[in-house]
Amino acid sequence: MSWDAVLATAPREFGEPEFDFSDGPFTPDEASTVAELENVERDKAALCADEVRLLAQYNQLRDGVENVSEEIGQALKWSPGHASHQVTMAEALVTRLPQTLSALARGEIDWAKARAMYEVTRPLSDEHAALVEAGVLADPPDYYTPFQRKVRYWVNKVDPDGAEQRRLVRRKDRCVTFKQDDDGEAFLGIRGPVEQLYPAYLRIDQHARRLKQQGDTRSLDNLRFDTAVDHFCGENQSHIKTIVWVTSRVNSSASTYSPRTSCGNSRPTRKPPGDEYSTTHQPG
Repeated sequence: MSWDAVLATAPREFGEPEFDFSDGPFTPDEASTVAELENVERDKAALCADEVRLLAQYNQLRDGVENVSEEIGQALKWSPGHASHQVTMAEALVTRLPQTLSALARGEIDWAKARAMYEVTRPLSDEHAALVEAGVLADPPDYYTPFQRKVRYWVNKVDPDGAEQRRLVRRKDRCVTFKQDDDGEAFLGIRGPVEQLYPAYLRIDQHARRLKQQGDTRSLDNLRFDTAVDHFCGENQSHIKTIVWVTSRVNSSASTYSPRTSCGNSRPTRKPPGDEYSTTHQPG
């Protein structure tokens, strides 16, 4: 099934912030505070534009030598990867997307929107990127998601032949990633073709909503998670074993046990006196 066919039948929920200053009277102090916040946001955008220009200027002064990012990172306490990304993006905004940089300096768009313009237009030629920039900035949306959506629309409009090529290239990036977080939590991510992943999400979501309608007290987010895990691992997870490695200091004057834990089959292993450290592992 193509993505167009999936999208034609998919439920769409779009919305903007509900808070509107026209809904009722506000005190002078409230109005003044909000006006000050607006000024701060414009100032932040202008400072971001200044930083971009300075990064690009330093890169040009150093003739783009290989260790520019390292020098910037050391001065600004940035990691090498972050410094390299910032320098590359700054150079692109100055040379390829000058109108985006000008809009950022005026506070008409924020840093997130400028970054979206850079990232989405990266595969394009300079000429096509300029056409996208002009089309989007003629009437830029106020909020990030509509802004990013408009950039993508113009990318496909000015380079329709490249859209399919980019889609095929993206398919090679499909992957599953795992990241362990704090407090016993983790993140499992799946990246791949939208025409495959969106129906999978809909199936999870619809099952979760059915459970909710049947009176399940868990939140929808919790139901979606439990549904997905049950689908991946099965409702009966007794066959799944977790291996825990334990490294413990051993008292040289006495025998101790160095435990090894495996779901469904845990058994301590005796270590002889004198071993400084004991680490055991028995695959279940």
